[in-house]
Amino acid sequence: MEKLLALLINRRAEVLTLLLFAIGLGLTVTAETPQRAKWLSSSSKVSGSIYQLKENLVDYFDLKQVNRRLSEENAQLREALYQSQFEKALIEGKFGNADTLKQYVVSPAKVIKNSVIREKNLITLNKGAYEGIIQDMGVISDKGVVGVIEQTSDHFSTVISLLHKDLSINAALKNTKHFGSLIWDAKNIDRCTLVDLPKISNIQIGDTIVTGGMSSVFPAGIPIGQVSAYSIPNNSSFYKAEIRLFNDMSNLDQVYVIKNTLKEEQVSLENQTNEF
Repeated sequence: MEKLLALLINRRAEVLTLLLFAIGLGLTVTAETPQRAKWLSSSSKVSGSIYQLKENLVDYFDLKQVNRRLSEENAQLREALYQSQFEKALIEGKFGNADTLKQYVVSPAKVIKNSVIREKNLITLNKGAYEGIIQDMGVISDKGVVGVIEQTSDHFSTVISLLHKDLSINAALKNTKHFGSLIWDAKNIDRCTLVDLPKISNIQIGDTIVTGGMSSVFPAGIPIGQVSAYSIPNNSSFYKAEIRLFNDMSNLDQVYVIKNTLKEEQVSLENQTNEF
């Protein structure tokens, strides 16, 4: 206590100045004066800025939750769409029974690494085996086909991109259902090539190309791109068509991984058939 009193006595000039300043400030902001109005206006601006910063931070974290929820809802909608297609096939008797099995499960994922400059381009996702992702699952975006799962770890997976010279996908004309194989010539990152499309397909510029559903990876009807050019090579009975992709493969973010729950059954049967 004695030290405090000694300090106040030694610093009495500074203490008196601060006291008088506080008294003056109090009189200024409590009295009806222009200075009071300016003070209140300035303090309102400061507090308003603080509240705005708080709201921006809250909105930012809320936006992340909203985006995550929208991704999950989109996955559920796509799952329901593929399921309705499957159940329609059951109703039409294509599967020989009336059981409504759930064939497709769709999970959202984020692209965390992407390559478009190589001949064999790969994409890395932030989901892996812990989320049920395994090799050979299809990957799509809201615009169309992206690629096929290559490998997985516990928390990540790699995707063979459409821009991979060794990838071939069953693809078809949306209007006529005639199908061929979609490949990449390792040249343009916005185009692939559809080969082995029969002459009777009546292909036209602008036709939409979708997944053909002839594999166990993708359901039928997922968009891929549009025909931008086509020709018939010499001595061939098939078209070769240039396909402009719907996806910008250099700007991928949110994607969806498709699991075909009946894949093992289908592949097992096809392998048995091929043995004969």
